[in-house]
Amino acid sequence: MKTETNIGSNYQLKGNPVVETSVPLVGNIIYDELGEAVLAQHNELFRGRNNIEDTTKYQSSQPLSFSNVPRIFSYNQILSKETNGRIQVLSPEQVIRYWNVLPERTSTYADTDSIVIFPKEGPNEDLRQLVLKLIGKQNTKVPLFVSNLGVKPADNGYGFTFIGTDEMNVTEAPFAVKNQKIAYNPQKGLIPSEEGVSIYTPLDQSGLRRAYRNRDDVLNLSFDRLLYSYADGRVQVVQGPQGPENLEALTAQLQQERERQQAEIATRYQQALKLLKTGKL
Repeated sequence: MKTETNIGSNYQLKGNPVVETSVPLVGNIIYDELGEAVLAQHNELFRGRNNIEDTTKYQSSQPLSFSNVPRIFSYNQILSKETNGRIQVLSPEQVIRYWNVLPERTSTYADTDSIVIFPKEGPNEDLRQLVLKLIGKQNTKVPLFVSNLGVKPADNGYGFTFIGTDEMNVTEAPFAVKNQKIAYNPQKGLIPSEEGVSIYTPLDQSGLRRAYRNRDDVLNLSFDRLLYSYADGRVQVVQGPQGPENLEALTAQLQQERERQQAEIATRYQQALKLLKTGKL
């Protein structure tokens, strides 16, 4: 039986503001009307799949837990549909960008909307080859974040497989060639920075791996167990006025409005100064 819901665009995330004067919020998906709808649709699709179906008896307002790759990718697709794109799982870039306002950051872990493809063959190689095919590549010379993939049940060793979506995206991650610190730059995205957040990456640059925030204050890109989960996992998301993908456009719009107001103030100041000196505008 297909689960039908009607959450729409009226749902309001209970989370932390990204910046004081902006609309976007980051927070955990909890077991409320949205969390219940997400879990019901996910479990309907993955019924009986060990470590993917989540049979936890959540209490009202309890955070959804036990994050792993197939769960998060499934939740992300359902969230996007249920909220008309207004709420989606955080990307690696958003994790770093909003690091200081992430809830429960030091006591939990949370998968992002991405997996990492490394240049060399390695762990999860069959899925690595599949994702390369989905993104139209035979190989890669640099690590790649691949986000917004879909998932479906499969009779393989994982119990799921990846599928392409209209929203999937590929981002080069050249900083992921070694363990170091990275930060968010508005013009360049994620860049190496001594003042940033630590990342862990496989020294041999191999395989397909998770991209998740770990409780020990790192963005971990080296863990290859896609189904592993425990109770401290969280489903951390961002909610924007018209979807997370439009946050950059919103920021640019606000900056343009600020610059317009500043220019208008400067013009009025010059006119007032001229009036004081000459008596004329």
